[in-house]
Amino acid sequence: PNGWQSTLNAHGTTSTVGRLDGLNGNWAELRGHSIAARQLTKNLPPDFTLSYELVAAENFTWGAKGLTLQLAKETSRDNAESYLKLRLRPGFDGRNGELTLETKFPYPPGYSNGTQWFTATGFSNNKKINRIIVIIKKKGELLEVLIDGNKIAGIEKAIPAAHLFNALSFDSGGNSAEN
Repeated sequence: PNGWQSTLNAHGTTSTVGRLDGLNGNWAELRGHSIAARQLTKNLPPDFTLSYELVAAENFTWGAKGLTLQLAKETSRDNAESYLKLRLRPGFDGRNGELTLETKFPYPPGYSNGTQWFTATGFSNNKKINRIIVIIKKKGELLEVLIDGNKIAGIEKAIPAAHLFNALSFDSGGNSAEN
């Protein structure tokens, strides 16, 4: 994708942008790739709302790695001093999926550090198009994650209020080309 740097997957290909059957618009296809926005000219503001759409393939392999979004404060390229990683993977046969939230905000002490698991309500692998809208909201120290408008996670003292993120990436490493 323009403005993004892509890694090679196990088959030696990079991420591509294309049309998906049954969906409007262009989509970045991540099949074992990672992509990072390399044209961020300034930090995200202290308070922000970030949204993205995610589509999982029909019959996405249960237990596969899923897709991880990372927002980070990097001291140098790919060297995250602090971060928020949000991984999503669909459930199977109409069952809910899984959302994993990993955070590292050690300074000042008292903010979110570690991993938490949540149910990704309504995200499964049973439809031809398994599409969700993910929203991440940061306001002050509060962090909220929503899927299709439904609040999945809310952490009161998650991130320092003045914290600024300067890096954004998506990673689907470890997934097969079919996923």
